[in-house]
Amino acid sequence: MALNLIKKDESRSVVSIKLDEQEFHNIFKEYYAALCSFAFQYMEDADMSADIVQDVFAKLWQIRDDFFYLHQVKAFLYTAVRNHALNELEHSKVAHEYEQKIIAKKADAFFRDAIVEEETFRILSEAIEKLPTQMRAIMQLALEGKKNAEIAERLNVSPETVHTLKKVAYKKLRAFLTDYYYCLLLFI
Repeated sequence: MALNLIKKDESRSVVSIKLDEQEFHNIFKEYYAALCSFAFQYMEDADMSADIVQDVFAKLWQIRDDFFYLHQVKAFLYTAVRNHALNELEHSKVAHEYEQKIIAKKADAFFRDAIVEEETFRILSEAIEKLPTQMRAIMQLALEGKKNAEIAERLNVSPETVHTLKKVAYKKLRAFLTDYYYCLLLFI
């Protein structure tokens, strides 16, 4: 019985065909499942395999007038499915490599930024420690996010004193940090 099917298929393949809608439908029904299985050998993903086969059948419909024999259609289908699957695999590989490079760059940038932030904070803390006692206290509270009024109340001084001492502290910090400015730029 299998021999008859092969003979039937062989005899049909040498007969000239016209790929009208009915013949296309027959070819689709006959080869769709086998082509999906063939694509799955490459893709190992049933949905992706089905998409590839559908794309190939869509392409077949577009160029249907180029075929005169069934064996040409069959050869086209299997070759196109293989090529499409290999292209998808290559595209997936390239996309994955690109994603890995982006992740690595982000990790490097995060690490570099963390180092710069930590070093900047260390230098700033060192500079604040060199300020006179009251200025140091004001700057430490300001770095904690406290407003001038809160700092004044906490240190028992007027808000104007806080404002003035803060201004002087900023000026001293700028002078101290100028030496480190170019070093920090190297990290950025």
